[in-house]
Amino acid sequence: MNNEILVRVDVQAPTPLMHRDAAKVFDTLRSEVIEKAGFDFLAKCGDIFRPAGFTSSKDGVANRSWHKTGRAFDYDQESKQLLIISEPAGGKQFFRTYLVCAKQDGSLGSQKTLRDVRGFVRAAYVFDFTQAAEALLFQRIPAWNGWQSHYNRREFWHSQFNPDGLSWDAAMLQLQGKSRPATATVIGLNDRGAEVTRIQQRLSELKFLPQTEVDGIYGAPTRTAVERFQAAHGLDADGIAGPKTMTALFK
Repeated sequence: MNNEILVRVDVQAPTPLMHRDAAKVFDTLRSEVIEKAGFDFLAKCGDIFRPAGFTSSKDGVANRSWHKTGRAFDYDQESKQLLIISEPAGGKQFFRTYLVCAKQDGSLGSQKTLRDVRGFVRAAYVFDFTQAAEALLFQRIPAWNGWQSHYNRREFWHSQFNPDGLSWDAAMLQLQGKSRPATATVIGLNDRGAEVTRIQQRLSELKFLPQTEVDGIYGAPTRTAVERFQAAHGLDADGIAGPKTMTALFK
């Protein structure tokens, strides 16, 4: 692993390492939160980096996780300052995170009355953490199917940094200081971007995926559609769009 690409961030976390580009933006976000919310919310994170070989049977943990690329963080879900608001968009379930500001005298944040997904209503001066993170290109991700009854599938705590629209495989190669070979493109679970949209659109044209799922996010419905397509065409049904699958899909 290239130690110049992967750097340590000064936070409490199991493995506080990040891709150097993500780390710079993370530090900027942390400073903004301190200034505008009045406390160091990102001093503790639930998770940041996972080694490439990390696997888990825990519900909601993806093997092709962006934590392995050094471009993601999970914030501290145990913070008492959190307000989590349901925000569906584009047929997906998202959540917006607000932080209750350290001072409630109007000098920090804006005053809102919010209904938390955990079942309570709070009126307070708050800082929009999601807005601040997205302005710096740390993107939230949608919840997995079944989030209503499985807490780990909510994913409101997760943000990832991918301004170049890399596939997961390309980001993993970049972490090793390598470029992506044009002949080795592989698209799979958790990938996002124009190439995912192209795959989804083709699957929709072939009646393997509903048009409503064409959203540029390679989630569980897209993986299932790819598996069905692969099985129908005599391919290994692994749900990953590798070279053979892409050739069959766009022939």
